[in-house]
Amino acid sequence: MKKRIFPFLLLTFVLSEKDYFQQHVAYDISVELDDKAHTLSAYEKIIYTNNSTDTLNFIWFHLWPNAYKNDSSALAQQFLRLGSTRFKYTKEKDRGYIDSLDFSIDGIDTEWKFHTDWIDVAKVTLPKPLPPKGTITIETPFFVKLPKVISRLGHTGKHYEITQWYPKPAVYDKDGWHPMPYLNMGEFYSEFGSFDVKITLPKNYRIMATGDLVNGETELAWLDSLASIGDSLNTLEDKEFKKAIKKLQKESKKAKKKKKDTDAESEDSVVVKTIHFRQDKVHDFAWFADPYWIVQKGELWLEDSTRQVTLWSMYLPKNAKLWKSSIEYLHDSGYWYSKFYGDYPYNHITAVDGDMSAGGGMEYPNITVISRSGSEDLLEYVIMHEVGHNWFYGILGNNERDHTWMDEGLNEYTNIRYWEKK
Repeated sequence: MKKRIFPFLLLTFVLSEKDYFQQHVAYDISVELDDKAHTLSAYEKIIYTNNSTDTLNFIWFHLWPNAYKNDSSALAQQFLRLGSTRFKYTKEKDRGYIDSLDFSIDGIDTEWKFHTDWIDVAKVTLPKPLPPKGTITIETPFFVKLPKVISRLGHTGKHYEITQWYPKPAVYDKDGWHPMPYLNMGEFYSEFGSFDVKITLPKNYRIMATGDLVNGETELAWLDSLASIGDSLNTLEDKEFKKAIKKLQKESKKAKKKKKDTDAESEDSVVVKTIHFRQDKVHDFAWFADPYWIVQKGELWLEDSTRQVTLWSMYLPKNAKLWKSSIEYLHDSGYWYSKFYGDYPYNHITAVDGDMSAGGGMEYPNITVISRSGSEDLLEYVIMHEVGHNWFYGILGNNERDHTWMDEGLNEYTNIRYWEKK
């Protein structure tokens, strides 16, 4: 029986592979953060390649910052269905949106319109049909008013979590288009491609994102200097550790109060820097920034490919005791998942301390944001779980909205394996 089943399964895989295709999307984005108005001003260029056997006449785009615009969005309606008034009673100034869009295709202005049911999805009509293997260049400026953190995208004061923030083509696969509104309970399905992103923001911000720094020697040197301070905290005895953290907390509170009382801008908040990130073979790009994070750095050696992966953790002084062993958690997570499923394919794994309200943590390529955790054991679990999502759904790239078991199910199973091995 086994001899009969194996050839059948092999034939099934071969036939499936023959019909399989993926569209390719190459992003080039320049964005500037205004940390007084809490806005993003940006320009996006996308090179879209049609690898299907179909001719395309339009492209669905996700404009997910509009999920935070008003009470008619799918996000707002989902909150109410689930019994939450979190969004309903959010003040207008704390909501968000995306606008200033002006799509062009290969230099030709094109028509576009919002989906009839979803204000965060739009249909962009192509000036001429896009044939199989054809490529077009899509360009648009865009402006994002960042909401106060309600779900994933947003800010809390000067802390920024920039996720699901740019105009993004929906997936086109063998089943056709997959336009979908943004939801709090419900994740994603995106095209693989490359990202080249330049981020301009005040120079006092610690920032980490999907991808590798390009010509980032100055920024890396600064982060290394901050990491030497952060790493040194772990060498202190408990009493000295608490004293050092209390001092850092006092300094950050003093800086915030001074700025609020005087409404004056420090030199660091006026002078800006532009940080350049680049990453291939991913399906999303997220970035996070905070002027007060403590920084730690480590490394993970991958035994099979003999590569070194850089580990970063960035957290607020008030959570320093909880995050003290965060580099160890990142290391062990990357190590065991690489053992189970093949080496981690990117150059850094980063965890940041956040205010994300969609759950205990949220994964993005190379980087995860972790909300408040009640204990070190829980923090280790959340970091391990979110790092694991770099495999499921990061590398797998399944439709999370329709097939949740393929990322959450497989990842939870691996979480059990992790604890058994450790």
